[in-house]
Parts: sequence; structure tokens; C-alpha cells
Amino acid sequence: MKKIFLLAVVFIFITNATSAQSQPYVILISFDGFRWDYPDRGLSPNIELMKENGVAASSLRPCFPSKTFPNHYAIVTGMYPENNGLIANSMYDPYHHRKYALSDSVAVKDGRWYLGEAFWETAERNGITTASYFWPGSEMNPAYRRPTYFEHYDHAKPLQDRVEGIIHWLTLPPNQRPHFLT
Repeated sequence: MKKIFLLAVVFIFITNATSAQSQPYVILISFDGFRWDYPDRGLSPNIELMKENGVAASSLRPCFPSKTFPNHYAIVTGMYPENNGLIANSMYDPYHHRKYALSDSVAVKDGRWYLGEAFWETAERNGITTASYFWPGSEMNPAYRRPTYFEHYDHAKPLQDRVEGIIHWLTLPPNQRPHFLT
């Protein structure tokens, strides 16, 4: 909880800093299975703090199927799963005779599955440094489709280490700091 508080403080500092206004910071946070109205219940003060000092969705309607990878990739591409390539967490492509599964580290790096262009790709092409911590599609090949900074998914990595990694990115020197993070 202390690390989430620290992340909230860094988030507020970064978003309110004078230099941040010329090139704003966008931090996209997703809590899988977290109802949109949980922060309003008074049970998550640090998330409430970020919401009060940033932007939050007033509601969310998941794409079909309501699975993690298809929905998270739809969020960063603006494309429905049937168009962005990720129609399920696990699937088989009979045309190309290959399998995709979120637990398959080789498949998740195969850029052929990801048909949409993620926000970080567009931002990078426009000179904006980006970072992604465990977001579907962020570790794909070829490398030019990835954010400047990213982490290969590691289920065993403790939450505290994940938060510290994001804090590290947000405290890099301004010319190295990412301005779009997932």
C-alpha cells in the first residue's frame, strides 16, 4: 500500500509540474476485474487521489469477449477485437496453423497477432517517449512496434517491484522520461 501511495504522489507531482504542461503525461492504469465505481466506495484512497488529480472513466463497457487481452488491446488501439487480432486470451489460427495464448511467451511476442496500432506506436513515431508495464502487445516483435521502455511479463514479479519500476520511469531525467505509460 505504501508503494501505491508513493506512485500516487509521484503521479500528482508529475501531472502538476510546470514542465509537464508543455508535454503532458498520460498514465493509463487498468485494474483487471476492478469495477469502474470501486473508487467511489471509499475503499481505495490512493486510487481516489489519482482520480481527483487526473482523469477517470465514468463507466466502461467491455468488448466481446470480455477477456483481459482482447479488451486491454482494444483500449490501446481503439479497435474491437475482431479487427485488432486478439479475439481471445487463447486461440488457434487455422489459416496460419499457429496458437496464441497469454501464457505463451513466444506467441505474445509475435507481432503477427497484433493487427492494430497501439497508442505507444503512434506516440513513438511522433517523438514521444513511451513505457509499458505488462500491457498486451507491448513486448511484441518487431522492436519498432514496442514502447521505449517495457517489461516482459513475469507473473512472479511482486506488485511492489512493478510499482517501483513505474516510479523509476517517472523519475528519470525529463529528456528520458516517458510521457505515455500503460
